[in-house]
Amino acid sequence: MNAEKTHWVVQMPTAWPDPPAEMTVTTHTEINECPRRWALSAADYPSLWAGRGYPPKLQVAALAGSVVHLALEIITKQLTRSGVPTLSDPTAPQVLRNLGGYTRVVESCLDRILKRYVENPRAIGLMEYATRTLRGQVPMLRARVQAMLARLHLSTPTKPTPEVPMEATSTAARNPLKSGTYLEVELRAKSIGWKGKADLLVLGADSCQITDFKTGIASEAHKLQVRVYAVLWRLDNDLNPTGRLADRLVLTYENRDVEVAAPVAEEIEALRHDLLARRHASEGALAARPPEARPSPENCRYCCVRQLCDAYWTGASLAISDDGRFGDVELRISSQHGPTSWDAIVIRARDFPPNMPALLRLQQPDDFAPGSHIRVLDGGFARDPENPTGPLIVTLGSFSEAYRAE
Repeated sequence: MNAEKTHWVVQMPTAWPDPPAEMTVTTHTEINECPRRWALSAADYPSLWAGRGYPPKLQVAALAGSVVHLALEIITKQLTRSGVPTLSDPTAPQVLRNLGGYTRVVESCLDRILKRYVENPRAIGLMEYATRTLRGQVPMLRARVQAMLARLHLSTPTKPTPEVPMEATSTAARNPLKSGTYLEVELRAKSIGWKGKADLLVLGADSCQITDFKTGIASEAHKLQVRVYAVLWRLDNDLNPTGRLADRLVLTYENRDVEVAAPVAEEIEALRHDLLARRHASEGALAARPPEARPSPENCRYCCVRQLCDAYWTGASLAISDDGRFGDVELRISSQHGPTSWDAIVIRARDFPPNMPALLRLQQPDDFAPGSHIRVLDGGFARDPENPTGPLIVTLGSFSEAYRAE
């Protein structure tokens, strides 16, 4: 997208992506919900940017969760390296002071998360807003981090050491893990082609606890995810060659911890077969060219590639807010109305009939050829209350996007 333009061009991938070499819970869920959505998101778009997949849309709420998650990782890592089991330990305040305190950690994480979007063309117009909004949320983000850390219990090493292998699996060497505390552990079950990253793994002489930090609303999907981690740990021949079982699974939310029943050996075997079947089903769903689209209001409302999906625009799932003030609409441009407005005709919208006159309002001047089709995402909808037969007024706001469909 040209930063001086208000619209993009719908660009389909030149080649559909292959199934992932190793399946994860998140990837499987995305493929199962809509194979087309995953494929469009995962394909390469070299003419748009140098990043992987289609440029993701910047979502401030999701960024806040990423900031909290990264801050938890950094502080937990330092507590473990210093031999501090809980925040109630007398030495915990000094560890936090060495990091600069909670606020500094959160601000540093905020900067790191936002930096990931600097090269993302879809984020250009929202970076200033996102930065300002997140900086205003620092006190709240700090409180969220503190609340989750307050309930955390790490293993207590015999003496503080900087040599605790924190990221045991991101390096080339994946050696058997001994008693200790490990963060961001990439678990791999090569026999079934699955992998996953456990936030925290605490190994004792006769115990094994897997903890996953969750910054969103509790869901049953989270329970499945941590149980999958227990399967992957059992089947990871590099990190766990003896096949130890995880005996405690914990989901750590902002306001509570949720214990999840750890699967026993018989359940592990059943889950292993289930995961293998899920992988094969996902691969089969991606074999079609293009992969099947499964449009529905639930699948499509927050889909970041719905502008590319013809099945979405020809179906009945076009997004619209509960109050009808915002939504998606496809327009055919008729002529220029003013410096930043264009007369158009509605082609598709959920609550507005085809061929209804429309007026597209932009935030800055742009050029559209008469007859061109424009797909608007999250546009503002309005009608003149004094003119019931007047046009649908579609306004491109800060969070709106427009795509020319060719």
